[in-house]
Amino acid sequence: MKSRAGKFFTALRRRPLVWDTVTTTGWSLIGRSAGFLIPFFVAAWFGVSEDTDAFFFSYGVILFLANIFAPVVEQVVVPYIAEARRDGRDVGRMIGTILSVSGLGLVILEGALLLVMDPILGLVTKFDPATRRLACLLLLETAPLVILLVWTGVLIGTLNAYRKFAFPAVSPAFRAVLNLAIIFAFRNSLGVHAIALGYVAGEAGRMIILLGIIRRLDLIRIRFGFRPGPGLKDFFRKASFQAAAMVAIWLKPIIDRAMASWLGEGNVSLLYYADRLYIIPVTFICSGLMATTLSHWSSRYYESSRKTLKNDVNRGIRLVGALTVLITVLLVIAHRPFARIAFGRGAFPLGRLAEVQRIWLFYLLGIVPYVIARIYFQAHLVLVNTRFLMVYSFGLNGVGVLLNWLLMRKFGVAGIALATTVSYLIAAGGLGYCFYRRLASSAVDQTSGPGRA
Repeated sequence: MKSRAGKFFTALRRRPLVWDTVTTTGWSLIGRSAGFLIPFFVAAWFGVSEDTDAFFFSYGVILFLANIFAPVVEQVVVPYIAEARRDGRDVGRMIGTILSVSGLGLVILEGALLLVMDPILGLVTKFDPATRRLACLLLLETAPLVILLVWTGVLIGTLNAYRKFAFPAVSPAFRAVLNLAIIFAFRNSLGVHAIALGYVAGEAGRMIILLGIIRRLDLIRIRFGFRPGPGLKDFFRKASFQAAAMVAIWLKPIIDRAMASWLGEGNVSLLYYADRLYIIPVTFICSGLMATTLSHWSSRYYESSRKTLKNDVNRGIRLVGALTVLITVLLVIAHRPFARIAFGRGAFPLGRLAEVQRIWLFYLLGIVPYVIARIYFQAHLVLVNTRFLMVYSFGLNGVGVLLNWLLMRKFGVAGIALATTVSYLIAAGGLGYCFYRRLASSAVDQTSGPGRA
């Protein structure tokens, strides 16, 4: 038995993409498993109300801002660190400057946003005045989360650049434990404000732990300042261009929650709770895969040919698609008892459990096209087709808004979930068609790197 296991792991290690995907997925699931529990505890402790609607809408805005910048710096900082180490430059000073400049810029951006948020909420939502004031207050309370998430992204990118992958992958577990502890301790005295406090404190704790790990491993000595060194202007330029593309990707959840608010009290919360259930299988399928395919496919593409990339993508579609279909079928069959286990307790109104089940079912139908669309999205990134992806994402958002408006009239808030699924079908078909057309009709310079393409 031991010999067979040894041979299996030896064979697995000989396939770098498979090995990296499996190990990264494992560490990521360990790190995120505690975070998956947070919405279920929040549902049990706070139920569905105008207060939870206000929090989840505000938290969606904060996540929108954070997800524009945090993944960008996490990814873009890695090659710059590698270049700085090669040239013998002070990586600690570079990281400190990035943290300082990004922190100051985000303070200015968030300050401007908070000043105009109340009239914006009056235009895009149908919250009553009290709920709108609460949403603005919660935005103020959770605003530090944007800076913390971006700074955490810089630290994660730094650790990844030094090939310390395990620490960033498991760090979300520390955040989730602290988050839940604070929400539980203050839920009765602070109400929904305890959720905001828990998220901010949890991310602050995560950042402190990552700083401690960097110091403990003696990787760099971070020195804060505002003196841009060699390459930093180019870093911020490329990061800002990629951030523009992220706006389109993360705008859709904000739009969905704004339109859900049109349907009355509790619908924003119901949409959020169902979305959290949907995120669990999506994370299981994509967390490791999306972190590894871009690196492996890029290397193979620039070292060989377009045909290699086409074969890699087709193989990924077949293998991952088959696994996703199996997972989707099992979840569709068992979606009712799973939703009952997740939300059928505490302050959550059992009379609205059927609505969550229906919303989740419509989301589940979109898992397969979503995963396929993500694979094609990775393929376009290998081709450095970022301008197309940005334009395509904004166009798809427009289609999503139209579908929301049409389907929510017939299916209520569940129509927004169904619109999301239809959007993923369109995305998978459109991205796949444009990818194969690009390979067939374009002569790609195989010697040009990602920065020049």
